[in-house]
Amino acid sequence: MPLVRLATRLGALLPGSLMSADALAMLERGNVAPTDRFERLLGRAPRALSEMPVERESFGTPARLMWLLPLLRVSIAAVWIWTAIVSAWLYPRASSLELLARVGAPAALAPLLLYGAALLDLAFGVLSLVWPRRLGPRARLWTLQIVLIVLYTALISWRLPEFWLHPYGPLSKNLPMIALLILLIQFDGGGGERSARAGKAVANP
Repeated sequence: MPLVRLATRLGALLPGSLMSADALAMLERGNVAPTDRFERLLGRAPRALSEMPVERESFGTPARLMWLLPLLRVSIAAVWIWTAIVSAWLYPRASSLELLARVGAPAALAPLLLYGAALLDLAFGVLSLVWPRRLGPRARLWTLQIVLIVLYTALISWRLPEFWLHPYGPLSKNLPMIALLILLIQFDGGGGERSARAGKAVANP
């Protein structure tokens, strides 16, 4: 405290400083008021935060969502965008057309389906990062992505079931992808405002 008082006196000499002897005196007095009137209102003594572990823990949920939800959005976007790039340019075109033929795509439409699917993947990725408010709740985007993943999974399971036994798990990885999208629907479906209200509701059950 002697060092604090010395710093306060020196700080008070600076123009516009918030440090002063009066400010330090207020801090030393603290901000805890008598609880007798509050106790009469409650009919009991107030409980400490340490006695309310559930309530105390719930306050941390909105704070964690503030950085987890953007991380999930970026991760989902990266998957769609990278899938589009690989499908359109990096994966051998002949191999892609062969896979489309095996799932029953007409040869004449195969190139259109290949690049159309890549364009759709790219659109999903970009919209995951930048969702226009005029399009309504962002839950629509996550729902459409789930529908597309389910359709892809069902089609490949029917025509190319061996991919379930692939060591890299190209189909089994769709399961956590769907789970993450469901999570985003629940906590990030309203494009920001709904998420904030959800956070407040969690913090104030």
